[in-house]
Amino acid sequence: MPKTIALSPRTKILSFAELESVLAEQRRKGARVVQCHGVFDLLHPGHLRHFREAKMQGDVLVVTLTPDRFVNKGPGRPAFNELLRQESLAALMDVDYVVLNDSPDAVSAIRKVKPNVYVKGSEYQNHADDVTGKISEEVCAVEAVGGTVFYTNDIVFSSSSLLNKYFDSMPPKVVEFLGQLKKQYSVDEILTKIQELSGLNVLVIGDAIIDEYQYVDPMGQSGKGLHMVGRCLDKDTFLGGSLIIANHVAQFAGKVTLLTALGKQCPHGKFVQQQLAKNVSTEITYLEEAITLTKKRYVLKDGKTLTKLFETYSGSEDLLNVEQTNRIVQFLEKHAPAYDVVIACDFGNGFTNHRLVDAISSVPTFLALNTQTNSGNRGHNVITNYRRADYISLNEPELRLSAHDKSSSVEGIAADISEIMNCKTVSVTRGINGVLCYSVPREVVHIPAFATNSVDRIGAGDSYLSLSSLCLAKKYDSRVSGFIGSVAAAMSIQMVGNQAPIHKASLCKYITRLMK
Repeated sequence: MPKTIALSPRTKILSFAELESVLAEQRRKGARVVQCHGVFDLLHPGHLRHFREAKMQGDVLVVTLTPDRFVNKGPGRPAFNELLRQESLAALMDVDYVVLNDSPDAVSAIRKVKPNVYVKGSEYQNHADDVTGKISEEVCAVEAVGGTVFYTNDIVFSSSSLLNKYFDSMPPKVVEFLGQLKKQYSVDEILTKIQELSGLNVLVIGDAIIDEYQYVDPMGQSGKGLHMVGRCLDKDTFLGGSLIIANHVAQFAGKVTLLTALGKQCPHGKFVQQQLAKNVSTEITYLEEAITLTKKRYVLKDGKTLTKLFETYSGSEDLLNVEQTNRIVQFLEKHAPAYDVVIACDFGNGFTNHRLVDAISSVPTFLALNTQTNSGNRGHNVITNYRRADYISLNEPELRLSAHDKSSSVEGIAADISEIMNCKTVSVTRGINGVLCYSVPREVVHIPAFATNSVDRIGAGDSYLSLSSLCLAKKYDSRVSGFIGSVAAAMSIQMVGNQAPIHKASLCKYITRLMK
């Protein structure tokens, strides 16, 4: 059997380009290459025994590592950055080479390493149990390069459960809430509930918004005036409003229809169609004169920290004429009964009018409703413009504005709005103070925030509305529905704007990590 030379930890850490030539030389000597892949955030005895058994399957063990930017186990993870994780792995006697992956999954790494044997833990042997759905893709990639998959069968530990138990990484309120939740539901039961959302047929109706982030470098005060000057560096464009809500929902529900309006000459029309999920069918009213609302934010970006300097709105205050309103109302009257849930997201930017509000209030199916307050509609776009809802989701200022009540308890105002709107469940999102869920008859559930350090809070309420609405439409209780929605919100504030929808696999991994 070929012998490999013992290497120092520093020389074990390679790039893929360096690894390619090293493995080519090893293979010329007849060596069999073994590959392991993962995050390996907290090395423990289970990892050590896993690597030892992996090395026994060949001659050279390569460990490919998920970089920090692709670790989607929630805020605070990884606990150890990619440099420390590389050094820790390289210090192990059984590991020959360590490579930092350049993609979010293992498939591209497998194609580059071309292992004779790809090694996974026994917990992945049943592909149906893999919440990410990636193990089947990995097996196909291994077989495509002529390799085989080997499953180790030894003691299994969880880095997440060890970190949760011994590193005190979660605030006391989160620990207390999760402890209560785990008395009612196992993690498998929660994940099953998420999977069962795939049977829902959903209609999303509301304003279309384009979010543009213009990143700037402040240059200081103008030499010829009092205004400030900045240098434009780069920009990002994201879907917003009902567009991103439809995309959030589409990651979980089987069928999604989006009912909205776009400017006929909208420069972002092609972008919208390209970015919408494949299972989103559209019923779009194209506006002859009005334009699609574009919110442009001028942002200072320092690493992961964003500072918003200024914001502009480009759009029309009133969008729908009588004929267009009639078409949308007729669609609702004809098709709304066929949906399991209607999610109406009223951003108050001109899409809704009195007739459309009345038609939405009249839908006979489960109605989830959100009205948002912004600079263009402050004080006018309130939830009590509607006659009814089965579920309402608002932030605390929006709730208080709806009730014209600045000082009463949130619980009391939520109960009042519930009664006025004949609504069974009201969620009140409260930023770092979490969520209050009020349900008839007078049940109050407090759900803590699962992330307090944010990159950008834009979109947190939309992701919460999307997931909690689906869960309540399936008649899950408010504790589970609010929990799943809150986890989605925690994930959303870790990205810039609506950079991407909340993906099912990532949500399931985050929930698994929390409940271990």
